[in-house]
Amino acid sequence: MPISNLGTGKNVASALLNSPIQESLANPIAASSRYIEKGDYLKLANATINYTIGNIGKSIKGLNLFVNGQNLFVITKFKGFDPEVNVDKSVNGVPSAGIEYISYPTARTFNFGLNFSL
Repeated sequence: MPISNLGTGKNVASALLNSPIQESLANPIAASSRYIEKGDYLKLANATINYTIGNIGKSIKGLNLFVNGQNLFVITKFKGFDPEVNVDKSVNGVPSAGIEYISYPTARTFNFGLNFSL
């Protein structure tokens, strides 16, 4: 989703700028149901593959090789960065949990390693 900075200090999605419904960008942020969308998703958050080789010679015992991945994939129709939104910026008693405030997507990480004893 392309983002435009209009010089107002606000990042606004380009799709909203070309929307047939226009409003002043100077309007204060208020709770609204205008941009509600389904946040259903399927996410593989963490997976580990471990292979035990065992003993090698007389010095290396219990050799294990592993690879671990986090945030491997997300299947969703959500247009934002991450459907797993959990930000609370309550304003005037209006709860905001579940509202995406231009959050960064969760990082995808991989770890490789080996364990052994001597």
